[in-house]
Amino acid sequence: PDILDGPLLQTIALGVILVAAGWLVVVGMVCAIRPELALAKLGRMGSTWPIQIGEHGLRALAGAALVVRADYSGAPHIFIIAGWFILLSSVAILVAPRRWHQAYSQYWAKRLPPVLVRFMAVPTFILAGVVACVAL
Repeated sequence: PDILDGPLLQTIALGVILVAAGWLVVVGMVCAIRPELALAKLGRMGSTWPIQIGEHGLRALAGAALVVRADYSGAPHIFIIAGWFILLSSVAILVAPRRWHQAYSQYWAKRLPPVLVRFMAVPTFILAGVVACVAL
């Protein structure tokens, strides 16, 4: 039997995905209600090692959970592709100079208008719901 088929690992992966979906709902709420705060937080991404590791460590964990859960999801190919993309891009960002990530986040934080951030809440809510439902 494949190690990824174990019920404990599948339960953990599902839990990680559902927590990540919940996090997306919280992010969407901040974007909808306090877009200026969302932009300020975006501008801090990559500003310190704890923020960098926290952001991309958790992001990589969510990507790995998508890969593990893929065969039991309603969209296995999408979970595999998205999971590997999220995991590998997180690793790439972690090994790249942190100042690059910070400069990129500050670039967008300064240029995105708050009204656009507020509208971005809608696809964030949809993504959270779809990911959670498909994972189940």
